[in-house]
This record gives sequence, C-alpha cells and structure tokens, in this order.
Amino acid sequence: MRGTRIQKARKTRGGALIIALLVVLVLTIVGLGVAYFTQLEDQTSGNIRLAKTAFYAAESGLRTGERAITRANQLAATVTELISYAGGTKIGLPGGGGAGVPLFVRGTTYDQIALTAAPGTSDVAFFTLYVRNNTEDPGNNATPAIDTDNVINLVSVGQIWTGIDGSGHPTGRLLATKILEEQIRVVTAGKGAPDQEDTDPGGTNTGETGG
Repeated sequence: MRGTRIQKARKTRGGALIIALLVVLVLTIVGLGVAYFTQLEDQTSGNIRLAKTAFYAAESGLRTGERAITRANQLAATVTELISYAGGTKIGLPGGGGAGVPLFVRGTTYDQIALTAAPGTSDVAFFTLYVRNNTEDPGNNATPAIDTDNVINLVSVGQIWTGIDGSGHPTGRLLATKILEEQIRVVTAGKGAPDQEDTDPGGTNTGETGG
C-alpha cells in the first residue's frame, strides 16, 4: 500500500515537471517571437526614416539646383554649356535618356553637399546635382549633343551616410539613396509653372526658371 502511494507521488511530481518544462518552452518561444517582431518593427521604422531623409535631401538639392541654373542663366551660360561639362563623373540614370553630367556653374560643382543633421541623429544627408538634355530635344541626334529648346533636366541624388570626414565628404556606410528629377525651361524672366500631375510618380515635374 505504501509503495503504491510512493509511485503515485513520483508520477505526480514527474507530470508536474513535464508541464513546467512545457510552460517554460512556450514562454520562451513567445518571448523570442515578441523580441523578433519588435526588432523587425524597429528596422522597418528605421528604413522608413532613412528613405524619407534621403527624399528630403534630394528635394533640397532640386531647390538648390533651380537657383544654380537661374544663376547660370544670369551669367549667360547656355544649356548646351551645362550639358556638355566634361569634368567629374557621369551617372547613369533610370527612366531612359542620356547620362547625367555634374552640374557645373562657372567654377562651382554641386557635388556631395552636406546638410545639417537632425537633432539626435548621427546620420549625415548629402545631395549631388546632375543635368542632362531632355529626351525630346532634336539636338540629341548631334555629336556631341546640343540643346535646341532651352529645356534641361535637373537630377538630384540624395544620400544618407553614417559619417562625414574633416573635408565634408561622406564616410562609413551608405544607408539610403533617393533620386529626383525635374525638367526646367530656361527663360529670360523667371516664373514658376505648375507640376505635371500624375505624369511621373517617380519625381519628375516641370517648371521654368531664368534671370
């Protein structure tokens, strides 16, 4: 009789131990799942923040480029002169058309311009400006290409890097890139023109600028 009670007690303790181990295993799996999804959410939020910052850097570059092209027009620099600049490195761009050449306006190249970092962040935003002739210009058939319609495409490449060196150049790791392009008609009297709605969701619009 006594032996039977001892065996039942052992079985009860053994069953309780198994249940406890199962509970610990379930809680561990739940905890790992929560930690994983929390980390994934943080990464997603971080990627969204970087993408937005790169977009704003590229947008800031476009506004700077508009002013630079207005200045070039005031200095009597032609669109052909701008798209024929041979210095720097050309860049292949999405959407077809010719390669972009660095925007160079009478001694100034708009290459890797650093922007002020947002408070509490260590990432650094930069933009680089390029220009190319619009694909509709018949002057593209010439060698080298020339401008015949006073229309130029301004391209802004916004990038986020992990650091900046003493010379103001990006260092470390490239975190995000955003490319925006707009078409500008260079005229004598500058004025704004409405965007081409729904024409290019990737960021191309049309405006006018001039002296």
